[in-house]
Amino acid sequence: MSAYKQVGISLNKALSIAARTVRESLKPEFKAAAERRGFTEAKVIKVENGVQSEPKPLGK
Repeated sequence: MSAYKQVGISLNKALSIAARTVRESLKPEFKAAAERRGFTEAKVIKVENGVQSEPKPLGK
């Protein structure tokens, strides 16, 4: 059985923890660039009758 399953977390959560750990362990000159790459922004656009609404952040 996989280690993340034994702990009781999903694969996505395990990968997120690993990525965060790697970003935190980087030297300061590389840390800023890695943190920018780690940021993800998702937006939702509803389509009604073929017309798109304004994009809204997924979390709101």
